[in-house]
Amino acid sequence: MQSYNQEFLSEIKEMYSDYFDVEYIAKNFSIPEEYLKSIGLIDVDELYSHYAITLNTKRGLDLYGDDFFKRKQKGTLHENDVMFICIGEWSDKHEFQLCCDTSSSAYGKVFDFNDAHPWFGTSEGEMEWDSFKEFLKDEFNVELTQQ
Repeated sequence: MQSYNQEFLSEIKEMYSDYFDVEYIAKNFSIPEEYLKSIGLIDVDELYSHYAITLNTKRGLDLYGDDFFKRKQKGTLHENDVMFICIGEWSDKHEFQLCCDTSSSAYGKVFDFNDAHPWFGTSEGEMEWDSFKEFLKDEFNVELTQQ
């Protein structure tokens, strides 16, 4: 599992290199350990429609778009212009996003974005959980055990 995690992390870091400086990524990108430890232990397909995470993260990153680059060029990135990974979806417009940027106060939190994305800012009615563990317990009555 450890080698898979390193390959997985490397792929995502490479995807983010179009958007953030390599030094920033190296310093701030970190997938919370409780999420990494859950891969393969939880049958997420029974919990919600789960994405192939690296493919979805790539698709999600494409959504940073021109607006992000304009803010970056002007030096006006906002607090939500940080690194997230999509960990699932429900309905046709909801995505569960996990903040993986240690420079953010949202690090480790899970958000339910309804027809939106973190880098668009927050919108009314979004759900938020303080951790992946809390998200699983609250939404699906699943508890992660200590390993």
